[in-house]
Amino acid sequence: MLRRMYRLSTFLVGLALATTPELRAQESTPPPSLIENAVRLDQSSAAARFDSLLGLLDEQGLVYEIEAFPNPKAGEVGPDIGRNVIITVGSGDRDLVIGAHADAAILSDGSLSHGMVDNAAAVAVLVRVTGTLLEEPLRHRIQVVFFDLEELGLLGSAHFASTIDRNRVDAMVNLDIVGYGDTLIYGPASVEGSDTVYGAVRYACATGRHECLEFDRFPPGDERSFQAAGVPSVSLATLPRTEAHQLWLTLNAGPNSALREQFVPPILRTIHTAGDTADRLDATGMRLAYEAVLGLLRELDRGAH
Repeated sequence: MLRRMYRLSTFLVGLALATTPELRAQESTPPPSLIENAVRLDQSSAAARFDSLLGLLDEQGLVYEIEAFPNPKAGEVGPDIGRNVIITVGSGDRDLVIGAHADAAILSDGSLSHGMVDNAAAVAVLVRVTGTLLEEPLRHRIQVVFFDLEELGLLGSAHFASTIDRNRVDAMVNLDIVGYGDTLIYGPASVEGSDTVYGAVRYACATGRHECLEFDRFPPGDERSFQAAGVPSVSLATLPRTEAHQLWLTLNAGPNSALREQFVPPILRTIHTAGDTADRLDATGMRLAYEAVLGLLRELDRGAH
């Protein structure tokens, strides 16, 4: 009798769903992909790009605050005011900071780069990471920051780093250029106090079975603002395996790189150009970044002291 009642109940539920168009539509509509969310930031002005970021956060139900700061280069380039966007997750007495810059480079003709690899992809990944973290018990307070005016000299992160209580912050993780590829790259090499952070990256790579490549020298990003403030920091990016090794050789091997003379890695021919477009993005690289960042943050969170 119990089995018959279960079958009848299942049949009635199925019938109700089949005859309710609203429910059918809801069930058949998948959530936006990481790529779709990144593409939303492809706007012709910095103001429209910023508004698109806020719209994305609003749709995800994420509560944020906006931190305005003056642009010291306003007389030369950019707006008078920059705006960081901050989401706080958890309430521990120790902090972790994870950030990605949301602005795009200004090209030589005065137009705005599409800024998809650099750095809308990282924004989309970080939004997804934030949603996941909200569902998890945390020992740390995690501050998720979308930095502004990175392309004008790390201005947003420099301002934010100047406002933090250094004694609360265990680590900063920067996410920059994660639009495609199958290999996670990270750097710059460990500095004083960063052993725990780099150990956590290696652990996340091993447990997640991600292919990872550590750089002694790494392209500068917002992590540099936190290093200057004495905060252990690391920057993460993704590239295809071959490109990752080409970039490593370019930055770290010097005259012994064995690369042809004047070789420029593809990623450096993409960012800060009109070619940084949505067709450069792939789900593999963005998913790799999402999984690796989550693994890293979980490991850092377990390491609270």
